[in-house]
Amino acid sequence: MKHLHRAGRAAFAALLFCLPLSACRPSADIGNARTELVVNDETRVVIEVLAGDPSHSLYDALSVFRENGQISFGGEGSREDFYLTSLGGLEADSGNFWAVYTTLGTWEGQPYSNAEWGTWEYDGRTFASASYGVSGLPLVEGEWYALVWTAIEGA
Repeated sequence: MKHLHRAGRAAFAALLFCLPLSACRPSADIGNARTELVVNDETRVVIEVLAGDPSHSLYDALSVFRENGQISFGGEGSREDFYLTSLGGLEADSGNFWAVYTTLGTWEGQPYSNAEWGTWEYDGRTFASASYGVSGLPLVEGEWYALVWTAIEGA
């Protein structure tokens, strides 16, 4: 290690730190919030909020991950009223859509999810169907958000 320059040693140390973990997860800083991309595969994206900043939304976190080249998504509307129609190349159609789930229940008197509309399980956590789209879900510390490719019942 004595032949590595200072930046090389720092990168090597960071690699050694990540190796014992299951994987180093991509993270995004949005205002005072810090989020991690826990899962990003063909049918689901799961994000954990490590540090909260409720002045920013799940849409903001997704946008930073997109800017960093870690995910791709599309939709309609503005930052304040965004409707997600595609994620990772899968486009919503007459038989499937991207469902939004969260562990965020009621926060500051406002309900952000409803288990009666559906739940989704991941890693011992139960996520409830979100009451809002990605632009209406604040980044609250300790909460999780999931986007899940879902078949439309009866389609």
